[in-house]
Amino acid sequence: MDHALSALQERLGTLFGDRLVVLAGGSRLSARAAELHQLGARHTLVLSTDDHAPLHDSEVARWVPLGMAGGFVAVEQNRLTRLLTKPDRRVREVLAEFDPAGEALVIGTHYAHTPEFEGRPVLNARRPGWVELENKTTIDALWDELSAPRAPAVVLDLDFDGLWAATRQLDRGAGVVWSGDGPAINGGANFVRRVRDREEALEAFRVLRRKCDFVRVMPFLEGIPVSVHGIVFPDGTAVLRPVEMVVPRRAGQARFLYAGCASYYDPPARIREEMRNLARRVGERLRETVDYRGTFTLDGIATADGFLPTEINTRYGGAMVCFEDALPQLPLALAQVALVAGHDLGVSSIEFEDLLVGAADAYRCGSVGANVRAVQPTDTVERPVVFTDWACRFAHPEEAPHGVLRLRPSPLGARLELDLVAAELPPGRPVVALTVAAFALADQEWRTALGPLEPAVPVADEAAAPVVEPAAVTA
Repeated sequence: MDHALSALQERLGTLFGDRLVVLAGGSRLSARAAELHQLGARHTLVLSTDDHAPLHDSEVARWVPLGMAGGFVAVEQNRLTRLLTKPDRRVREVLAEFDPAGEALVIGTHYAHTPEFEGRPVLNARRPGWVELENKTTIDALWDELSAPRAPAVVLDLDFDGLWAATRQLDRGAGVVWSGDGPAINGGANFVRRVRDREEALEAFRVLRRKCDFVRVMPFLEGIPVSVHGIVFPDGTAVLRPVEMVVPRRAGQARFLYAGCASYYDPPARIREEMRNLARRVGERLRETVDYRGTFTLDGIATADGFLPTEINTRYGGAMVCFEDALPQLPLALAQVALVAGHDLGVSSIEFEDLLVGAADAYRCGSVGANVRAVQPTDTVERPVVFTDWACRFAHPEEAPHGVLRLRPSPLGARLELDLVAAELPPGRPVVALTVAAFALADQEWRTALGPLEPAVPVADEAAAPVVEPAAVTA
């Protein structure tokens, strides 16, 4: 482990050492600036979508708030794309002052596809052929090429009669899921709807026809939504451990609530291996067909029939924060940038995989939260919580909390967040039911108005004791 980390640090130091670097948006920017400083970067210019600069060392970075936070990822990314392609006068002046010779390296967000910024290369810009692979209505062709098990599905244009006929044909008794192709940035279940009756079909159609050209219809799959990351190297694909996608269902509605990710859940061993094996094959196919480099996510459902894939995202997924936190001495996001830019990291894919899988299996964490429009707090409020019989309440002063529930200001109104204490949780269980219970408490105490939610139901591990899941928890 020490050898591999030293090799990575050395190669990344060669890339970023004594260089000016521009961080053009993104998350965890304070950490990125500190990592660049440790790697020997001369100075870093941080262009942040937030309205306010955090406390920072001016010798390490210059922080320029852009004041363009939009709450939704797609909104911020579209604004950043316009900034990179046609910066305003203020940004041009800041850039010219920071880097008058035009020699700085630029790191965009993980969605970035603009190849340069005022003549400077964007190291992690995604190629058009990579972005196209995120289309949910065309990805089934990849599963078929790889002979991977998948749920039956059809892709249709926006014709309601055709979509309703396909819905009735594919419904196994629990409804179907409609997934629209949507724009280039289509995350957080924005264009995904569960359809169980004609009324829900009409509601979904009204939403999707304004934004999409095609819709994939697939049976609703009971199980835990899971993702596994692959990282494509020149010599192979490093494959990481599964991560739960925390996606409660809105009771009586067609919409899902995407609430982040967490690495506490351990799917049955057979499903874990199915996921990792398929991710390795996907990574190799991506390298062969589109010369892919860097991280991708393979998403799907852990069902009673095994892992059934639904999509891939050809970028550094949000759940990679679980691996960053598990191995903080590795500047993982910067390693991603170097790979996408075609640089050799000095370690093999297998060495990289061993580093991250072992660390993430030993250290569990998550990033669980949801946007709230019903309230607009001016200050952050947080309370420790405990879970009892799958219900959630505020902790008494003498109790060891199981987590912290937080409500903070956000451009959309508020952001509700749940931080869990790994040592207090049953090992290996999904956190979606805990999230449902905590969000019900927030509805009751803070009037967040998320409404009644239902947890996904995990598949039983035949090698373990039966898992008894809670009934739906409602506000």
